[in-house]
Amino acid sequence: MLRNFFYLFIFVFACGNGRPDPGYLALLEQQGEVPESGELGKGDKFEIRVRNEPGLTGEYIVGSDGSITFHFIGKIKVVGKDCPEVEGLIRDGLRDKYIKNPSVLCTITEYNSKRVLLLGQIKKPGSFPYRANITIVEAMALAGGFSDRADANSTKLSRTINGTEIQVRVPVQDIVEGLSRNIKLLPGDIVYVPKGSF
Repeated sequence: MLRNFFYLFIFVFACGNGRPDPGYLALLEQQGEVPESGELGKGDKFEIRVRNEPGLTGEYIVGSDGSITFHFIGKIKVVGKDCPEVEGLIRDGLRDKYIKNPSVLCTITEYNSKRVLLLGQIKKPGSFPYRANITIVEAMALAGGFSDRADANSTKLSRTINGTEIQVRVPVQDIVEGLSRNIKLLPGDIVYVPKGSF
């Protein structure tokens, strides 16, 4: 199904004013199938919860050596691992030393090693840490919103998927007004808001 998704970007790129970009519509339909890069990097934040063990629940930051220190286990190398792998490491460590059958849940809260770039007619353009499931509207809020000269409905989203860069027009103003669906960003996305012709 993703192959059809890529072909759509090759053959249909631009659209007329006032009409939804077919690429944007394709991203909406396919965004559940495009996996996020869930591997942890240095500086990333994540939460660990151990069921029925509130003392073992907390937020962790991946250190400069790529590891964290966890209660009863000690140092664990987590860089390059995703949440299921981290859960397994902690579950095994707790089972060996503390809890018979631990239930561990890992949730990544902030990807400081992964960024989204927000440029153009916004109040605070720049590079921002990626947060899991962040939407384009939430990202615009992080950047202080649009400038007075912004053409929000002509916002361009650039994304690289399997080595191919695609660009789509996202009607952000329509999303804010509830006229179009919001879209999730992925690590490495570039959002550019152009100047309006008014």
